[in-house]
Amino acid sequence: MSKNKSKTQNKKDAEKNAVEKNAVNKAELIEEKKTENTEENKNDSTQAENITVNTASKSTQEEEEERPPLTRREKLFSVFDKFGDLFVLNMVFFVTCLPIITIGPSFIALYTVTNKMVRNIEGPVLQEYWKAFKANLKQGIVIWSIDLAYLISMYVQYVYYCIHDNQASKILFIVLGFEFVLFAFAFPLQFPLTARYENTSLNMIKNALALSLAHLGVWFRMFFIWMFPVALYYLRPNLIVYTWYLWVFVLVAIFTYVCSMFLMDFYKKIENREEPAN
Repeated sequence: MSKNKSKTQNKKDAEKNAVEKNAVNKAELIEEKKTENTEENKNDSTQAENITVNTASKSTQEEEEERPPLTRREKLFSVFDKFGDLFVLNMVFFVTCLPIITIGPSFIALYTVTNKMVRNIEGPVLQEYWKAFKANLKQGIVIWSIDLAYLISMYVQYVYYCIHDNQASKILFIVLGFEFVLFAFAFPLQFPLTARYENTSLNMIKNALALSLAHLGVWFRMFFIWMFPVALYYLRPNLIVYTWYLWVFVLVAIFTYVCSMFLMDFYKKIENREEPAN
């Protein structure tokens, strides 16, 4: 009896030890699985970080490849390339100005292309010019028509002043001087602003006048660039005979390009103007 009881007890102990051993083995397997999953997740995370770093490096490399530093020879060729583009633009500009009424859209198209040339983002210059000319044809004609009517009115007043010598003509001369100053401030920025921004024709003229008065330095540069040759020809009329062909071939485009260089900082200034605090 005691022997059977001892066997039964030993059997129970053996079964209990087997269950405990299975539990320990199961726990070890779970722990090993967790460790493997942790290592896999860590490897995945490391791989993801490596992909991100490689992508950023590739982006930087692409940017460097898109804007490589120019060598001295490349800079020289770039100058000749721009000069050739300005020559082509000048010729096309005079062709589109022949109807006279299209001088406005021609100047707008010329400023549109030279603004891009200054920033080195221009495409084929002829394609860019014709695209800008067509897009601004109507508004350019309207603005130029207003300017032309204003100039004709000033000319008629000047002729009246030259013919008549009375009190009215003297008053008209003072008015004429005021009208000239008004036109001198409003005209230089009209076409550059129209080339860059969208607005109504009257607002373009008003904005050109207001911005010229607010930024006298910019206005003076623009006014001086275009008025210097006029003053020079007025003092030395015979120079026209020797230089007229330069205007036909390249000078108008060069002057417009120089104006676009001055206007880049001006555009940034008026576009990044901080809003007043409330």
